[in-house]
Amino acid sequence: MIDAQRDENLETDPEQLGSVSPYKAGLKCKCPRCGKGDLYGGLLDVQDRCEVCDLDMSAVDAGDGAQIFVIMALGALTTLLGLFLYSFNLPKWALMLALIVFISAGSVWMLRIFKAILIALAFYHEAGQGQLVGGNDKRGQQ
Repeated sequence: MIDAQRDENLETDPEQLGSVSPYKAGLKCKCPRCGKGDLYGGLLDVQDRCEVCDLDMSAVDAGDGAQIFVIMALGALTTLLGLFLYSFNLPKWALMLALIVFISAGSVWMLRIFKAILIALAFYHEAGQGQLVGGNDKRGQQ
């Protein structure tokens, strides 16, 4: 009953649908339109539809942007952590184990966040496939 009332409020109040901050929705890994439904159905799999506002997310693609951000940020953080742990004269196997665990957990966690933010920003800015206006492409012609 409460879910039906909430869904009805979302459908009848267009202001509520567009008022979700893309950064807040991305950080919480929630639907970019309503900010309430889960974005992911699995670890990194985007759901086909939002269970709250029924937004079709089957064509959502964050591209490779999220991976690049994660590689750069996590690489810098891993280097700093490695230098910090190295100063304690840990055995090499312990240092390597700590960095492998940090990279594994950090990459999945950061990838979920960055991918969700990019999806939410694309929805917020109504990004789509590029199209030529008109039908005549005059580039290259003089």
